[in-house]
Amino acid sequence: MNIVTETAGIATEFQVAEGDAGQRLDRYLRKVLPSVPLSHIFQLVRKGRVRIDGARAEGSSRLPAGATITLGVRPGELQTAAPARPGASSLRDKVGILHEDDSLLILDKPAGMAVHPGTGTPPGTTLIERVWADLGDNPSVFQPALAHRLDRGTSGIVVVARTRPALLEVQDRLRDGSVIKEYLALVEGIPRKGSGVIRSKLERVDSRSGGAKSLVDERGVEAETRWKILETFASHALLEVRILTGRMHQIRAHLASIGHPIVGDDRYGQAAHPGLKRPFLHAAHLSLPFRGRVLDLRAPLPPELEGVLQRISGGTR
Repeated sequence: MNIVTETAGIATEFQVAEGDAGQRLDRYLRKVLPSVPLSHIFQLVRKGRVRIDGARAEGSSRLPAGATITLGVRPGELQTAAPARPGASSLRDKVGILHEDDSLLILDKPAGMAVHPGTGTPPGTTLIERVWADLGDNPSVFQPALAHRLDRGTSGIVVVARTRPALLEVQDRLRDGSVIKEYLALVEGIPRKGSGVIRSKLERVDSRSGGAKSLVDERGVEAETRWKILETFASHALLEVRILTGRMHQIRAHLASIGHPIVGDDRYGQAAHPGLKRPFLHAAHLSLPFRGRVLDLRAPLPPELEGVLQRISGGTR
């Protein structure tokens, strides 16, 4: 049993039950504060207002049985999520289901949907929150989790693990390079060669005005991107891109670094493309070895991206 009390009128405390030992702090808080938006929970953690036995904690901190979690906010001051609007879209109304079993849920995410809660993201609208709402309450302390991330503006395949063993196995496969992740990207200009490999270190740079960004810098971390031309147009090329590492904005930063930024990507290239409100980047193909078989899945190019190709080809595609 999780016990909540108000301490000196200025804090909220929880006692971690035996059955919740080993759980991540952020997932535990979501469980014991179901009406509080994840964005508010994450904000409290970032500002150091969540402590475990008096020590400042991170969202990834694992909880020992019997520990005291203190939130530096009165219970009545915790923000609550707005009730769902009548007819609000569920996961399956907004997201394509490519594969589903007891271990994995593999989705075709639309562009414009954030995968995780964050500042400025309305409660209940992110991919993982929709997954939690769709799958319902789970008696396990493990909540479904994303095995990898996809930018808000990028569409395509995302893997959600429904169990901890499944999450660990997928992450192991991602680390050992046995997973094939291929993207379709329309770039400015036409590369002189038909294919290439970019091995440039990427460093994350945070900016209050524009948000986080990856820059090619020798002080960064190793990153490898492979590409090949699938089709050319008058002043653009459609590339198939495969990443061997998973750095933030890797494809966007790498392609921009060789002089071929992604069409519609105003963070790393030119101003927005006419008729396109997002970068032309789509996670189209996933080949995932998992428990003795290979899941081979494809997500079709969204209509708005097909429309761009029709326009730049003069309607000949």
